[in-house]
Amino acid sequence: MTECINPPPGEVCRYGGAWLFQVAPKTAAAICCLRNEGYPAGDFENGSDVFLFDDLDRIDPAQAIPIVRNDKYVDTKGQRRIVIHYNVVGGFVPLGALRDDGTPHPHAGTGFGVSTSLDFPLLGSGHYSKSHKRTKVIWRTHVYQFSYDTHFFLIDDFEVYGPDEPLRPSESGTEWPLLDSPLKYGVPDGDDFLVPIGASYGDLPQHKKMGSGGVSRWRRGPNGWAPVSYVPVVFNADDSLWMEPSLVRDVDGSLLFTARGAFEDDNFLVPIFRSTDGGATWTRIISKENGRAEAPITINQAVDGTPYIVCNKHGHQRDWLVIQPLNDDRTDLLDEIHVRNALEEFGPPPSNPGRLGYKERWMVDHASGETLRLGDGEWHHVLSYRNMDRGEHFGAAPTECTGHYLEEVFSDGPPKPVWKFE
Repeated sequence: MTECINPPPGEVCRYGGAWLFQVAPKTAAAICCLRNEGYPAGDFENGSDVFLFDDLDRIDPAQAIPIVRNDKYVDTKGQRRIVIHYNVVGGFVPLGALRDDGTPHPHAGTGFGVSTSLDFPLLGSGHYSKSHKRTKVIWRTHVYQFSYDTHFFLIDDFEVYGPDEPLRPSESGTEWPLLDSPLKYGVPDGDDFLVPIGASYGDLPQHKKMGSGGVSRWRRGPNGWAPVSYVPVVFNADDSLWMEPSLVRDVDGSLLFTARGAFEDDNFLVPIFRSTDGGATWTRIISKENGRAEAPITINQAVDGTPYIVCNKHGHQRDWLVIQPLNDDRTDLLDEIHVRNALEEFGPPPSNPGRLGYKERWMVDHASGETLRLGDGEWHHVLSYRNMDRGEHFGAAPTECTGHYLEEVFSDGPPKPVWKFE
C-alpha cells in the first residue's frame, strides 16, 4: 500500500508501518500509520487507518477506516502546537473465537489499541523539530476500545492519559506509568492479553528516558479493556536505553521477549528473554552481539510456531531486512533468511541521502509478523514492514517504492492456530 486515498486536508501522505490482527474466523485487519510527506522532519506520522481483508491480494486503500489524525491548536500562551499520533497496537479477540474448552470467548469481537502522541510546537508551514523532544514536548498515551460485528469495525470509546494522570495498571506494578506503545500485538492469555509496552517510573518526567520495557496484562471490565498489572523485563540506566518491546508465546507455553537496545554496544545486540511462569519472572537466554543493525527488532512466530526475530542486517543500516530463526534449544540464532535488500532491488534512492552524510539510503524497517486465518480458511504468517527513502526525512518527495509491504512467510511444520473457532 502506498498513497492514502483520503489524506488530511492539505497533506500528502504515504502509508508506513502496520500491525496485523484477526477480527473474525476468516477476516484479518491491519492498522497502518500514515506519514506526512514533504516536510523536513523525521517520524512525522499522521495517525492511522484500519483495513479489513481476507486475501493479501485484495486490500483496497479506498476502504480505509480512519482511527485518528493529527491535531493542531493554539495553547493558552498563544503558541501554535501540533499533536502527532503514532502507531496503534494492542489486542483483539476475533468474532466467533472460542476458549480452549470450546465455550464462546466472553470478549469475542472486542479489542483495544494503545498509542503514543507527542505534542510539539508547530513550526513553519506545519511541521515540528525533533530537537524539542526533550524540552518542549508533551507525551500522552491513548487507549482505544474497538469492536467488530461482521459489518463494521468501530471505535467505541477512547481515553487520553497525560503527564498529570498517566496510564497505570490497576492492581500491581502501579508505580510504572505505561507510556510507549509496542511494535507487536499482544499475546492471548486466558481471557486476558499480555502486551509488551514501555514504561516510565514514578515521577520521572515523561519526555526523559523510558524507565523500563516489560509486559502488561490487559483485562476487559465494565468500561472496556484496561491494564491490571505490569512486570518490567529490561531496565534503563545511564548507560542503557531500551524501547519497542515485543512478545510471543513459544510452542511449549513459555513466553519470549525482546526489545531494542539503543545505547553504545546495545545498538547491535539481539537479547532474548524467557519466562516459564506466565510472565512473573524472566531470564535472558540469548545475548547475540553484532546480531543486527541499529534499528527496530521484533520477535515473532512462523505459522508452525517457530520463533524468529526480524531486523536489519548488521553492517547494512536499514536497507537490508532479514529473518533469524531461533534454534530448537532456544540458545542461539540460526542463519539469516533474506527478506529484502532494498539497494539491490530498488537501486539508490532518488534523493541521494549520502550527500547529506547519511549512510542510510532506504529505510526498510518497523517489521513484525502475525499468523492470520484468511478467506481460504487456512492459517498464513504475514510479515509487515515499511520502506521509504531516507531523504524523505528532509523533505524529499516519496518514491515509487515508498509505502507499506506485506509478505507471506512459509515454514515446514504444520500450522499452529492462534485462535480456536470450531
